[in-house]
Amino acid sequence: MAAVNMVQRSGTGALHISGRYIAMKRQALLFPCVTLFLAMMVLGGRLAAHAQTSTVAAKTYMVVGTGTIRGDSLNAAKDQAIAECKAVAVQLMTAELMPQEMLVEQFPMVDRAVFQKADQFIQYYKVLSENREDRHYRVLVQAKVSARKISDQLLKAGLVMADTKPLTPLAVTVIGTQDLSSFVLFRSTLSKLEGVESVQNREMQANQTTLAVNYRGSADEFAEALLVKSYAGFSARVYEESENTFRVELIPEETPGAANSN
Repeated sequence: MAAVNMVQRSGTGALHISGRYIAMKRQALLFPCVTLFLAMMVLGGRLAAHAQTSTVAAKTYMVVGTGTIRGDSLNAAKDQAIAECKAVAVQLMTAELMPQEMLVEQFPMVDRAVFQKADQFIQYYKVLSENREDRHYRVLVQAKVSARKISDQLLKAGLVMADTKPLTPLAVTVIGTQDLSSFVLFRSTLSKLEGVESVQNREMQANQTTLAVNYRGSADEFAEALLVKSYAGFSARVYEESENTFRVELIPEETPGAANSN
């Protein structure tokens, strides 16, 4: 049997927390949690409205757009570049709100419902810088996009469930990659983890690899999902280094013969 996975917030000096200990701790906190739940029910619709608002918020992007100068009309080229920036910002926000598979499958509907109406979802924008090169006019724009409005529009089109979780970019540094078979198994398991939309190698060093992970949910939910996983031949210890940054140590299991020899 694989060793119990462990979690530790680094830099605090805290002891490792095993999956079993977390379960016991949660059981001990059951009564306060029930009391808290009853108090939350009293809040009713106000709490639900706040939860929905906190899940779907607005976000600001910095994007670059390009317009083509025709004749001496710089203003038209600038307007074209700004419109491109708005469109890109809305596309980025939509990609974070929707599961990748749904966006690909339902692209024509998303295009009609959202992308072709990008101006409707821009709360404000500001041109930060401009540059002209030959017949091209380029602008750097800061644009704030209303994720709530996009989400409402997608819901009206029947494209997204109300509880769709935001896409969270994570950095996961895996220690112990010199055991290639263990690393391959861990990466494969990670790719199939519910909520994980993509896993890419970001940086490779001696005995460690940093992975860029896009996860549909929060960093805490990601850590919980990793915690309950077990692996044949090794265990994985998970440490939260900082917000959205994790370190995973692959620990080989000792064979009975090796343990007796010690």
